[in-house]
Amino acid sequence: MAKFDTIKNKYLALGVTEDNIDFAIGAVKDGSKREHIIEMLTADYRGMTEARSTAILEELFEANGGEFKKENSGGYLYGVLFLLLGIASTVVLVMQLQEAYLQVKLLFLSIAGVLFGFIMGASYIIKAIRGKFRDEHERRLTE
Repeated sequence: MAKFDTIKNKYLALGVTEDNIDFAIGAVKDGSKREHIIEMLTADYRGMTEARSTAILEELFEANGGEFKKENSGGYLYGVLFLLLGIASTVVLVMQLQEAYLQVKLLFLSIAGVLFGFIMGASYIIKAIRGKFRDEHERRLTE
C-alpha cells in the first residue's frame, strides 16, 4: 500500500474522494480492465470525470507494475501443464520402448501425448512471453 500512498495523497489534495481512490486502488490490484474501472469511476454516484479517472489510473497502473501485469498468467499456467503432459507421455513412451512386448494403442497414445504436450505447451508459453495470450472470456469481450 505504501506505493499508492503518494498517489492517494496527491488526488485527495485535488479533491477526489477517498472512497473513489480506494476503489481504484483495489480494482488495479485485482487486475480489472481499464474500461471497467473508468466506467465505475465515472458513474453518476461517484461523480468523477473521465479525464481525472484516466489520470489516476495511469499513475496507479504504473505504480502497480503495468496494466497487463496479470493478463498472461493463464498462458504460463496452461503452457506448463501441457509441458508436464508432454514429459509424462515421454516417460510412458520410453518405458514402452524398453519392454519386449509393445502395446500398440498405448504406444500411439503416448506419441500423440508427447507431440501434443510439447507443441501446445511451447506455443502457450511463447504467446504468454510475447504478451499475446488472453483467456477465452477476455477474447470474447474484446471482439
